[in-house]
Amino acid sequence: MMNRTLYTIAIAGSLATATLVACSSTGDGDRGFDDGIDAGDASPLDAAIRETSASDATIDQRPEFDPSDEPVVCAVAPCAVQLVAGERHFCARMSDGAVRCWGSNANGALGIVDDGSGPDPDTGDGGPSAVVVGSVTDLSGVTAIAAAGATTCAVIGDGGVRCWGADDMGQLGRGGSPAIFDYDPHPIPAPVALPGAATRVDVGPRSACAVLANEEIWCWGDNTQLLLARRTDAAVGEPAKANLGAFVVRRTAAGTSSGFGVTDGGELISWGAVAGPDGVVGGRAASMSPDARPLSIKLGSVTSLAVSSTTLVQQGGRPPPPPLRIAHACAVTNGELRCWGASRQGALGTGFPDPAPKPTRANVNSKKGWPQQVAAAGEITCVRLTDGTVQCAGDNSSGAIGEGPETDYLMFFVPVSGIDERVVQVVVASGSVCALAKTGRVVCWGSNANGELGRGTTDQDPHPVPATVAF
Repeated sequence: MMNRTLYTIAIAGSLATATLVACSSTGDGDRGFDDGIDAGDASPLDAAIRETSASDATIDQRPEFDPSDEPVVCAVAPCAVQLVAGERHFCARMSDGAVRCWGSNANGALGIVDDGSGPDPDTGDGGPSAVVVGSVTDLSGVTAIAAAGATTCAVIGDGGVRCWGADDMGQLGRGGSPAIFDYDPHPIPAPVALPGAATRVDVGPRSACAVLANEEIWCWGDNTQLLLARRTDAAVGEPAKANLGAFVVRRTAAGTSSGFGVTDGGELISWGAVAGPDGVVGGRAASMSPDARPLSIKLGSVTSLAVSSTTLVQQGGRPPPPPLRIAHACAVTNGELRCWGASRQGALGTGFPDPAPKPTRANVNSKKGWPQQVAAAGEITCVRLTDGTVQCAGDNSSGAIGEGPETDYLMFFVPVSGIDERVVQVVVASGSVCALAKTGRVVCWGSNANGELGRGTTDQDPHPVPATVAF
């Protein structure tokens, strides 16, 4: 349970907590931050909160919100220019077009061939998962990468897509009818059977989609919940065109059972599991689930989107009830962060323990920057602000939100200290976080149980202080 003393101090000492003790529901999925207290009934603490709010309102130093990604300007060598995260591993696209990965090598996720000389890489105790960060085998000229679960995919210079790691649900897109899949490790990047050049690839825990140069979306992997936006009798689908109707989708994202797309105008759409127990992150009201048809989530212009995988949590009782499904999604829209789904450890960042079936404003407070990019996994959510700082909410058992061991979790976002450079990207694994600095340096914090911090070692200690990855 979260440390009560620290929590009380936070309430008394920050505007972030003023929103926790003084909120009202608007009834439309947006928890407003109007305190709703009559001035005549205000206590001294209420008055202090009002005075702090009024004072802070006059010193907002934020420029107009700009959603544009900020590029790396390499000042270190080797220089990373993009980061991605799976469940227990991270990968960086380097300025020379190579890809370097670290963390768990389960299913060949690191792209490192296990020669059998070290311990089982699944244990995280030595072997390929606990060595100095290495380059993915037989891969060069990479222009974009994506990861989830134990699978990573890359777009190379000619528009081809290559994937490696887990293929238990056909995530590698090796083709075939029925689709080819197995439970073996696949450390060598293999080409995906696509009909044309891709400009982008997005990977979910059980599926993947590529945006082709001709604006078609092709998806592959698990289709038990119609995640591939097409109907097929097969539980695992080979690469094929997604049926997205009139929507022109520029990027996709996927959870365990729900698929998402962001259109060229910033509209957010969803398909797959959109209601019922499996539709915990569906984000919209639906009378039918699963549903292969994409429909809009009324949210405004979305410029960043993140979706976690689903965790099953067994409940007590006799007979035991069905397990809870815990998952969440977040989107940046017009400089605000909105999250939805379910979290037991505050990953929605709303300041409330309640599930949020519809997008709900999260509690990110800064007078210098706007939420610009969001990342989510497990019970953790982090945002990069336009001023180059990072804030995180949720599970802190391994130090992933940057707080000390006395804090188990927080339901609102707090700044991560110890990053002495401007951050241009943040990514989140199930228990760890990594940030890419504008200089091309990468720092990580949180769990190092599988070597996720890129130090060439593993341990079971929490690591709340960011430290540089040893490329």
